[in-house]
Amino acid sequence: MHQYVLLLVERLRMTVGELVMAYACVERVSVLHPTTMRVNSIRPMLLGACVIASKTSRDGELSLLQVAPLFRSLRHSLRST
Repeated sequence: MHQYVLLLVERLRMTVGELVMAYACVERVSVLHPTTMRVNSIRPMLLGACVIASKTSRDGELSLLQVAPLFRSLRHSLRST
């Protein structure tokens, strides 16, 4: 999981604040809806939370067209690990 988080931070160029916001989102979902947290759902939830946190904090700076290539490279990196 540590490598996954490092990969997300590197590929999405996340700041510490964005990572904390993403973690807080995932934690909030786990508290409010504990049945949604399964072993195979944590990574996709963290990925989505990271995207939301990055997009929210850089709303004027980042477009979805800029993020799409990052996701492709992230998917490729995840397949090779």
